[in-house]
Amino acid sequence: MVHVATILTILCFSLATFSDASIATARLRTGQSFLIREAENANALAHTIASGPQKMEFTGRNRGKRVDQNGQIVNSENFRLFQNGSVLIKHASPSDAGTYQKDPNPMIRIGDMGYAPPILIIQMHDF
Repeated sequence: MVHVATILTILCFSLATFSDASIATARLRTGQSFLIREAENANALAHTIASGPQKMEFTGRNRGKRVDQNGQIVNSENFRLFQNGSVLIKHASPSDAGTYQKDPNPMIRIGDMGYAPPILIIQMHDF
């Protein structure tokens, strides 16, 4: 019985580690540049910021542009899209704070457990 308890303890610790590893936080200062790698090899970078949900599309007529939930193009001059899906924030501002994730962001299943792929939370701090 001791071995079963040990195995269950290790299994629970491993699952907790996997779930925590899928969320990252970046604390940026105003004007700082930052490379977002969470959307590499995806179709788009979805992000939810104070002004609402937006998406930077990697293909099509809106390639490299941010589009809001109504399909309207949002000023994207502060962002640069690389071929692999990395996105550079040239000069961070408070309006860039929010969550960023690849799109689509499929649920990954491990047996009966599931978790979402990486999510990046950007916070603005002026020290």
